[in-house]
Amino acid sequence: MSAAQFDLAIIGAGAAGLQLLYEYYQVPAHANAKVLVIDSGDRTKKSWCFWAESGRESFPFLIEKSWPKITYRSSENITQTETIGPMSYHFISSTNYYRYFFEQFIPQHSQITVLQGWVDELIESAEYVTINLREGGNYAAKRVADSRIKASPCAIQQHFWGKFIEFEKEILDDTAVTLMDFSQKQSQDQFTAFHYILPFNKKRALIETTVFSKSGYDQATYDDSWNEYMSANYPNQKYKILDTEVGTIPMCLTTQKANNYSLIFPIGTAGGQVKASTGYAFTRMHRDAKHRVMNRVSKRSARFAFYDSILLHMIQSENHVIPKVMDQLFQKTSFGKILRFLDEKTSLWEEIVLFSRLNIPLFLKHLFQSIR
Repeated sequence: MSAAQFDLAIIGAGAAGLQLLYEYYQVPAHANAKVLVIDSGDRTKKSWCFWAESGRESFPFLIEKSWPKITYRSSENITQTETIGPMSYHFISSTNYYRYFFEQFIPQHSQITVLQGWVDELIESAEYVTINLREGGNYAAKRVADSRIKASPCAIQQHFWGKFIEFEKEILDDTAVTLMDFSQKQSQDQFTAFHYILPFNKKRALIETTVFSKSGYDQATYDDSWNEYMSANYPNQKYKILDTEVGTIPMCLTTQKANNYSLIFPIGTAGGQVKASTGYAFTRMHRDAKHRVMNRVSKRSARFAFYDSILLHMIQSENHVIPKVMDQLFQKTSFGKILRFLDEKTSLWEEIVLFSRLNIPLFLKHLFQSIR
């Protein structure tokens, strides 16, 4: 092959790949550029959530629901609800996200070619990358964005299993997301489990069991945990199940080591855009896409990577203490500041104050163990 057929090839049409595609065509110089999107065809339903200030949301035209408040429920069954203004918590469904891109955005750009298939090999030369497909056929692109994830080396995973339900009566507070509910007794020390609730209106919600562990619950344990939670919190309430959601997110810093080739670059989870300690990724992926189309690489503060390493070490070695750590954090720090900290936007002094309110001996122990 003597020349590149495409200016850019994107392997994987998921959240990160399509964000990059969108931002690529926001650059005037790329108006006539040719892009190849190689897609496996996976359309697993997902809920993408994030918090942002008004006017700074990712893809505001795709946001289906926003909440001005967040609720935290402690392991001692203490409930706190706070307004997080000027931020809100936002929800985008993968169904509407894919519908927009494949029914509107891509058809409006005739220079985009979409192929369904699997990449077998990438061969990089001085001027372009040859892409060989498993199904046969080869293509060439000047640059390649690769979202493929190799086998995860993470010791800890975030597993979640939930149900979209509709109650018979209007019983939900649809102004607040329940970010974490630790009120249910932890079933085993090697698991950290909590519940997460997105109330879409006063009757319909996603109620999800989330677990930090080396391996997720088996299906029977998920069922028992979810049913027990529903019985304890919504006794005698009738509801119907509309859909389910299940997934796994790696929780480790090793996935954040971007392998920056001159022509091939990783994106999404493969490019380290999932925050290791929380699993949130949508806005981080979008930020990275904006940088990539300008030929910049997203750089992360080593300070926050260090904080993540401490928490991950704690989850891996003393999983059972996490509910109490979260209780201290949410009871002694404003929710808005916690979200800014998780977004890696706090100052060093703010972080010192935040950590001083927690179990200092516990954090010091894991600090020293994590740097051995």
